[in-house]
Amino acid sequence: MTTVRKCLMLASLLFPFLLQAQTLEVEGEVMGSWNADTVKVTGNIFLPAGASLFIEAGVVVEFQGFYGFKVDGSLQALGTAASPVIFTVNDTTGLHNVNAPGGGWSGIHMVAESEEDNITAIFDHCHFEYAKTWQEDSLPHGGAVYISGPANASFQHCSFLHNRTYLSGGAIYFNGASPLIENCYFSANLAGHEPPVEENYGYGGAVGGINTKAVIRGNVFFDNWSTGIGGGLSIDNGDPLIENNIFEGNDSPLGGGFGILRSQVLGTIANNLVANNYSIFFGGGIALIGVRANLANNTIVGNYAGYGGGLYFNLEAYVKVYNTIVWGNTAHGDYGGSVYIWDGPSVPDFYYCNIEGGQENFDGATFLGEYLHNIDLDPLFAAEGDHPWQLLPGSPCINAGTEDPAFLALPATDLPGNERIQLGRIDMGAYEADTMAATSITETGAPKLQLRVFPNPARETTKVALLVEKAGKMSLYLVNTRGQRLMMLHEGFLEPGRHEFIVNVTEALPGKGVYFIIGESLQEKVAAKVVVWP
Repeated sequence: MTTVRKCLMLASLLFPFLLQAQTLEVEGEVMGSWNADTVKVTGNIFLPAGASLFIEAGVVVEFQGFYGFKVDGSLQALGTAASPVIFTVNDTTGLHNVNAPGGGWSGIHMVAESEEDNITAIFDHCHFEYAKTWQEDSLPHGGAVYISGPANASFQHCSFLHNRTYLSGGAIYFNGASPLIENCYFSANLAGHEPPVEENYGYGGAVGGINTKAVIRGNVFFDNWSTGIGGGLSIDNGDPLIENNIFEGNDSPLGGGFGILRSQVLGTIANNLVANNYSIFFGGGIALIGVRANLANNTIVGNYAGYGGGLYFNLEAYVKVYNTIVWGNTAHGDYGGSVYIWDGPSVPDFYYCNIEGGQENFDGATFLGEYLHNIDLDPLFAAEGDHPWQLLPGSPCINAGTEDPAFLALPATDLPGNERIQLGRIDMGAYEADTMAATSITETGAPKLQLRVFPNPARETTKVALLVEKAGKMSLYLVNTRGQRLMMLHEGFLEPGRHEFIVNVTEALPGKGVYFIIGESLQEKVAAKVVVWP
């Protein structure tokens, strides 16, 4: 092969890679396809009505100043986990100065007057960073993305970091649109400005929506902040679907984790972890203001507020709370570590929940709702690993939810994606346990000892049934969660068959809580949880 032919062959092999490494500069009207390594935006750009633009995986869209992207047509930005599409700016100096436009890019804007405008955008595996709005913006909402009217948008597997807006929706804002926001990550986004001008507060540190049926599913909201309502998320006058999200470490004066106001939610707000959020005023975890909704299987833990560390209700909020854990939340002084109710017409109901302190930990207006089948017992969280709020075997929250949750139309899986009902009855909280409360530690195959405890939970007495397959010496005793033996029920020889023992829990036990009945032979050991209610 000649040297010339070798060079031509090498060039043909390298040519696709050379194309990918290109830098493209754009401004004004855009359409077609972008597959360059970096697209430098040197002025405002717009995608005209009826036109389309496809941005390929791995493309970096770098704005060279405070320029925006107006979408009137069809946009697709389809990255991959390994090669996301990135929207960024070349210089972040002045990003947090809301009195000047520098330090960020101006975001993506979709404004539809009617569905016939056919404005659509699909973002998959995209990363949005360092977008902003400022004081004199004509569109002061939505740092990275602003959607108005019936435009269609979806965001899946996307990340939004370090975006900010002068008013609402630090990363995304929508009014009259109902986007799909799924499996996305939001962190260090800011909504609002200080001090607020003419009481114009920022709602939704990461995401703010109004007049919407948005689907908010499977996202992580971490360390976002707003000056008004909803450190992670705020919805106003909507019917959103909010499920399987994590709200952690967010901050807002009302609704540190998220806030919903003036809304009738027809679905169920379910399977959300709301942990370690902060509110200087009301609702460290969740603020519900003028809302009618069902909340089910949420875990609300470790939040702080001036009033209502876990939940805050105001403006005739009629909310039914099912199968939810409200634990370890705190408030200033005695102002409702778990729940704060601002006004008498707000009437929340609680069913099959584990609420620390019970009704005694409610504050504000007189509680007028129903409070049925709830407990106040240590949930026994795992406290370590990838899911520290998962339930340990023996948790009183296992199999303690509503007997028939079908009416709640819950997701088929829990927060980490496990099958929702695993042991015959739904658990409390966002995590479903997969370990039976009664276990055997024998390694010889099928257990020769079986335990049954009923009623369970127990208030005065409970019956313990020990099923023995093979005769022998047996011990049956009761211990606390530390393994300390509190009561011996039987010690000695037992014939094969069913043996029943009555336990007077009010006399034998120090108080409400979780205990274990242990059955032990020479070959094996079984345990069954018993929950004692007051």
